[in-house]
Amino acid sequence: MKTLVIYDITDDNLRNAVNEVCKNFGLSRIQKSAFLGDLVSSARKELKAKLQKTLGDAEGNIQIFVLCNACIALREIIGKYTVPPELGTVIV
Repeated sequence: MKTLVIYDITDDNLRNAVNEVCKNFGLSRIQKSAFLGDLVSSARKELKAKLQKTLGDAEGNIQIFVLCNACIALREIIGKYTVPPELGTVIV
């Protein structure tokens, strides 16, 4: 299923570390603080554990959403957006 990770982290080094974790799981950046991609349940659990370890007790938050294909199809985009090739076809 599609997995959306969004975060609000002010520390540059920590934010970069979160970015790398998301990229290492094959997620694609869709906004400055948002990544999206397909993950099976076990990979999502591993992602959550790595993100928890990365954030630790630092200030900020990370949110993980599981989205079905029907929910993705209902997404509305305002402005210019290029779909990363690894996300496949997105119908809006």
